[in-house]
Amino acid sequence: MTAPRILVIGSDESTGAAAGDVLQRDYFDVRRMPGFFSEHELSSQLQGSDRPALVVEGSGQWARVFPALDREGADRGLVGSDVRVPLLVVSAAITSREKARALDAGVEDVLSRPYGEEELVSRVKAILRRVRPHRGVEIISYKNISLDPRRHLAFVNKKPLRLVLTEFRLLQFFMTHPDFVYGRQHILDMVWGRDRYLDERTVNTYVRRLRNKLEAMSADVEFVAVRGVGYMFL
Repeated sequence: MTAPRILVIGSDESTGAAAGDVLQRDYFDVRRMPGFFSEHELSSQLQGSDRPALVVEGSGQWARVFPALDREGADRGLVGSDVRVPLLVVSAAITSREKARALDAGVEDVLSRPYGEEELVSRVKAILRRVRPHRGVEIISYKNISLDPRRHLAFVNKKPLRLVLTEFRLLQFFMTHPDFVYGRQHILDMVWGRDRYLDERTVNTYVRRLRNKLEAMSADVEFVAVRGVGYMFL
């Protein structure tokens, strides 16, 4: 079985370089790119059949890297949650506010120092499990929305709906659990994973974004906020 390929961004002695060393020792296929890079250099690393399964950003430039991942997916004509490679940010110094901004933007995870080597490896493996295509799962349909979990594609009225990774998983959760109220913490556990420690307001942010996208596509569904509890999908 081929080891997952991971692109690590970070110059020598940086947080990213240290993360790359850890992952390489755990037998991941690690490719490295220095912290001083051009958009062309980043784009070339993301193209082709050997594109990475994950990008680890350790140069303090996640806000620059993340949009490039979205553009790369769009250039390949992809829709759905596979429009971009997932991004893990590792940082020696990141504020809680900046961490929240990264997660709200769609970054898959943020890991700040000090962290143990085992934690880094576990976080990477957890991300790869979450984004791995669901083999053997058929098309999921609810009202005028359909999802293809294997290819990570979403459609409303048979028209492509562009979603980032977390939005896709959130929609999949609600489509397979309609007509029932779920608490925010339960939604966090089911969509983001129990190994993530996020504010429950993260759910509000993603529900709002997903609702806006679905409304723009005239989806025949509704998110009902139940005060003090969570959400119901109708």
